[in-house]
Amino acid sequence: MSFMGKAGFAVAAIGLAAGSVFGAGSASAESLHASIAVSSDEWVYGVSVDRANYADAEAEAIEACGAADCEVFLSWANGCGVLVESDEGIAVASAATRAEAERLAYDRLSEMTPTARLANFGSSNFSGAETVKVICTANAR
Repeated sequence: MSFMGKAGFAVAAIGLAAGSVFGAGSASAESLHASIAVSSDEWVYGVSVDRANYADAEAEAIEACGAADCEVFLSWANGCGVLVESDEGIAVASAATRAEAERLAYDRLSEMTPTARLANFGSSNFSGAETVKVICTANAR
C-alpha cells in the first residue's frame, strides 16, 4: 500500500514504541495480534491481522510493506489499529474499538497538524488529515 504524496516525513507516535501492547495481560489462545509497518523512503505500508503472536504479526506486516526500510510502527492485540495522515506526516494508535483508536490517532496527528482533530467532524475536511487504514482483530469490541 502507498501513501499520498508527502513533502516531508514525520511520525507522531508519542507514548508508542514498536511492539507496543494494547490490552496488556498474558497471551492466550484467544489473543489475536496485528501490526502496521511503514517505509519512510518509499511511502508504503503493510499490515497484518489475526496472528497468533506479535512476532508473526510484525514479520507479516514488514513483508507486506515490501520496502527495504520498512519498520514496525505499531503492534497490538485484541482491538483496532489506525493509520492517519496529513501533509505534515502520519500517526498511528490502537485501542479496544475503532472509534477510540481513530480518536487517539488524530490526537497524535494534531501534534504536527493542529487542525487534524477537525477531520472527525462533518463531511468537510478542512484539516487535510484523513484515515489511511483501520485494522481490527476478529475479536475487537
